[in-house]
Amino acid sequence: MNSSITFRTHPPAAGTLRRPGSDAPSPAVVILPAVAGLNPYCAAVADALAEQGYASLAIDYYARRGGAPDLDSRAKAIAAVASLSDTEILADIEDGARYLASQPYVDESRLAVLGFCVGGTYALLAASSMDMFRCAITFYGPPKYNELNANKPLSPMDAIANLKCPLLGHYGEADTLIPKQHVEDLRTRLEAKPAEIYTYPGAGHAFHEDFRPEAYRPIAAQEAWQRSLRYLHWYCKN
Repeated sequence: MNSSITFRTHPPAAGTLRRPGSDAPSPAVVILPAVAGLNPYCAAVADALAEQGYASLAIDYYARRGGAPDLDSRAKAIAAVASLSDTEILADIEDGARYLASQPYVDESRLAVLGFCVGGTYALLAASSMDMFRCAITFYGPPKYNELNANKPLSPMDAIANLKCPLLGHYGEADTLIPKQHVEDLRTRLEAKPAEIYTYPGAGHAFHEDFRPEAYRPIAAQEAWQRSLRYLHWYCKN
């Protein structure tokens, strides 16, 4: 079953729901999109997870704003990320997870969170502030804020000191948006935590986005995705 839903009435929060074919309680994943928000790529990720037996809810960051912002330049994309309130988005993630957990077709004890780009950053923050997830996966989520403000009150690099579940991270070694040192710092800070951070040679930012030929790297994308499926299987199906 595929549907768009509102899972919190005030303020409104929404997302796209995917379910596997069976009505038996399944594990579930909260999907956190990149800055572009919900798009056919997110739907394809959700469909791929449904094929593997996971219900999923992809969060719509822009439900309150009437649609995704203009992203036709790097500066506009950076501004769009900066405009997102971490407090607000994290509340949406928690409410989305609770919505999934309340459904009869979901096993409430087997929830995960998976994010891409800014969604990967939110996966880091959610895994460090919520105790409802079996595991978290970040695809090239920037792990460090260069400055803090009202929208970004806590850097993920600091938040992960309180990591509450196993974490899997995927980063491209040629990513021009995320300094290599930030990835190394993330790996160092997670040394005593149940975390695995992988880097991929020749891969830049958004290397899993197959609709962007300039960014997509098929080997890195497929390796990262297979690792993610194995991770989800271990923590949410065993």
